[in-house]
Amino acid sequence: MCGIFCYFCKDENLARGHTILQTCIPLLSKRGPDAEGQLTSGSRLLFYGSVLWHQGSTICQQPLETDQTVLVFNGDIFQTRDDPEESDTRWLLRKIEACRDENQLRQLFGLLRGPFSLIFLRKQEQKLYFARDSIGRNSLLLGRSIDLEEIFITSVSGNLQPSHMLHELPPCGLYCVDFKEDMNISLFPWADTTEAKQLISTLVINEEILLYPSQSLQEEKPTYNFPELLHGKELHPDNAHKQLLQSAELNSVCEHLLTALRASIKERVVSTTGSCKNCLQTGADRCTHPKIGILFSGGIDCTILALLADEVVPSSTAIDLLNVAFEKVCRNPKQSMAPVDWNVPDRLTGKESLEELRILRPKRKWNFVEINVTRKELNAHRDTISQLVHPLQTVLDESLGAAFWFASKGVGRVEEFPYSSPCRVLLLGSGADELFGGYTRHRAAFERTYRSCLKETTSEANAIEQAYSALEQELELDWLRLPSRNLARDDRVISDNCVTPRTPYLQEDFLAHVHSLKANQRCYHRLEAGIGDKLILRLCAYKLGLVRACGLKKRALQFGSRIADRHQNAKDNSTFLTSGGPE
Repeated sequence: MCGIFCYFCKDENLARGHTILQTCIPLLSKRGPDAEGQLTSGSRLLFYGSVLWHQGSTICQQPLETDQTVLVFNGDIFQTRDDPEESDTRWLLRKIEACRDENQLRQLFGLLRGPFSLIFLRKQEQKLYFARDSIGRNSLLLGRSIDLEEIFITSVSGNLQPSHMLHELPPCGLYCVDFKEDMNISLFPWADTTEAKQLISTLVINEEILLYPSQSLQEEKPTYNFPELLHGKELHPDNAHKQLLQSAELNSVCEHLLTALRASIKERVVSTTGSCKNCLQTGADRCTHPKIGILFSGGIDCTILALLADEVVPSSTAIDLLNVAFEKVCRNPKQSMAPVDWNVPDRLTGKESLEELRILRPKRKWNFVEINVTRKELNAHRDTISQLVHPLQTVLDESLGAAFWFASKGVGRVEEFPYSSPCRVLLLGSGADELFGGYTRHRAAFERTYRSCLKETTSEANAIEQAYSALEQELELDWLRLPSRNLARDDRVISDNCVTPRTPYLQEDFLAHVHSLKANQRCYHRLEAGIGDKLILRLCAYKLGLVRACGLKKRALQFGSRIADRHQNAKDNSTFLTSGGPE
């Protein structure tokens, strides 16, 4: 992961740009501890880039400049390249310079595999371009002065003056500033839609828009659906998955999903250096320490990732399973004197799934890292977390931001011994709930419509059909909001610990397979929690041998880790983030 920044102004005075950059550098530099640099282009443009090295035989310094282009790039390109020794940044620069116009640039970025955000200047044309990948996996913020005399683009912002407004840039397409035509921002959308066109030539940010290139599948789309498959059958909770997998078509769908997920995990595991944080810093010739970690609550999403990562990570290297727990908010002074109980729900399920992993993969060394965070320690880092989460500021952002920050920091205990994870890559289960109907609100949308239809004396078959229609809308809304609600925030928070977050469930081919399935082919909320939600993913887990993990109920990270206070409303603005909160 890298930190990128660009400032441009109307009045050819870069002094203010340097001031803004100095405010952002403490956070930008932590995203890229291996190299950093800055340069000016003319009297109106200032660039900065920091590098967390993963790809190529040597570190690629940023900003990267040729006689045609200035580029700062944050991301991972998983395309197969002719020269595996070449960094993905240099490879991308060559591809950009081969493009003649915006249509070719848009086509190039639409075909890239992997998460990215980038900013580049085409010198001869005097045009500045910037973008996030169409799924919105990496952060990119757009800041502007109220008088519109200056604009800056950055991975993370820090504390800015009130005279600047800050937005998360929607991942709608390729943005462009033509310096020959003042400082208007135009947009070349990833997809030609009415919503995207409404953003052209404006700085009004609509964070509900997400456009992504369509992916085509060679095989025919599945024809099964869970209501018909289960009609007239009685499922026994103890062997429900085994019963369902008697369907040859379901088996085939699971195999395709697992094949795509394996490929996604392999890309994200092998595309890094052969050294951990510590050995890279000391220049050690050979490193046998963990390089790959997994944010591990013990739930189905992360346990699947752990089991499949085992197939790719060298057998001699441990895998870190990072499990975070927070001291409970105590409102009773008498209870505050009692010893802290760190056995939060995610700690218990984490240990349970760890045992299953050890049974299935007994030769692997699994480092179960118990990260215990006191309220005092949480308060000590609240300013940092506030800066990273900004411009978001709800109670939910506070809770999840803190959980991800401490988990990715990786400082805890392994089997009662102090331990600090040296991993440079952290695999996350992000996107699985949005794709497979894992949230409580998905079940609520289904059940609410189902019961309402039955009250109107509608047939059960029609009630289920209407319930799935409501669920489809809820899933689509969650997918649209994923970049603005989750992904950019998590990227900023995790990268602050010199770790690159990678999200295998959001890989292009895997998404294409999932989006080829209708809601009634992914989940069935008439079945109980722990079975019906994310049903097709649970079947994949069962096929892998995760018999216990595939039946675990979904639990939100903020409650499973006990960071959240249930007396607070998740949508309220957080006093912790907006005013520092109580000591």
